[in-house]
Amino acid sequence: MNRFVALWILPTALLAFAAPASAGGLDRIGTSGAQELRIPVGAASVATGGSTVALGNGLQNIYWNPASLAGTDQSEAMVSYSSYLGDSKVNYGAIATSVGTQGEVGFSVKILNVGDIIVTTEDAPEGTGEVLNPSFGVFGITYGRRMTDRVHLGLTGSYISEKVADVSATGFALDLGVQYDTGWRGLRFGFAMKNIGPDMHYSGPNLEQRVSFPGDDPTATPHVVQLQAAPFELPSYLQIGVSYDIPMGGDRRSTIFGAFQGNNFNTDEYRLGAEVPIGGFLALRGGFVGQVPIKGADRQENYLYNFSYGAGFNFKLGDRPLVLDWAGTHVGDFFQDNQQVSLHIAF
Repeated sequence: MNRFVALWILPTALLAFAAPASAGGLDRIGTSGAQELRIPVGAASVATGGSTVALGNGLQNIYWNPASLAGTDQSEAMVSYSSYLGDSKVNYGAIATSVGTQGEVGFSVKILNVGDIIVTTEDAPEGTGEVLNPSFGVFGITYGRRMTDRVHLGLTGSYISEKVADVSATGFALDLGVQYDTGWRGLRFGFAMKNIGPDMHYSGPNLEQRVSFPGDDPTATPHVVQLQAAPFELPSYLQIGVSYDIPMGGDRRSTIFGAFQGNNFNTDEYRLGAEVPIGGFLALRGGFVGQVPIKGADRQENYLYNFSYGAGFNFKLGDRPLVLDWAGTHVGDFFQDNQQVSLHIAF
């Protein structure tokens, strides 16, 4: 009975829950907020185009599917650094440990740094002398558990914090994931629903204004009113993925990945990726992201992303496995390629 629940009822419920959020399109682009939730982390997965929703390799893949955390019994730590759009930077750190037969638990922090912004006004178009440094952070707790020897479940709860000048917004997002290993030639499936949560909105002193109403005494102190910022939704989406191992002799195997991503605030996407080991310490990776809609009227004209690339290097720090991963993502003709470096250690 437990196997039946894990294999069929939970994925079916996940898909049913995600159905209302899968009706994205061109008319909804740019209408969601908290975009730092969609900044990918984990260079190994980024290099394969984010197609690793079915890959259960522990802490390195929890951004794409929290069920991946159940794929290891070791304690792990990971840090990564990314160059992102418009000279912004992303720093990420995560750590996970086993809680015995209850599964694995992990903690993560992602910080987006967009740099200093010079404040300008109509009267001071060259700058007022004030400099803003907006902050955007995502703080997550992930839990993963093996329901059977082939079924992994996981969830991540994230606290979202945004601050610009004297206004701020906070929110909560939930990620749900399931992975299933068929036991046949390395064939695995994965399901993940990302960024489920209530709307967010900004508040703070900068939304206060002083106004005088018609009929007020001109010498009276103006009224202080609080503007109400419009709420915004989280950028939710659903991923369904598959991975398959190709034997290369001995213990070596290449892996190919594929995923469909149904976006709530964008056109739907397909993601393809592959990893090929070279010797016992090097792995080469590549990936591609494309739009699912066939009709030109349903596709973005200036779509940012397409191919990605990278490599992984396996070392030993004493008896501890140490992995250094690098990934690059091509960003159309608008920006330089995004670059990410991750360091992962198991202990």
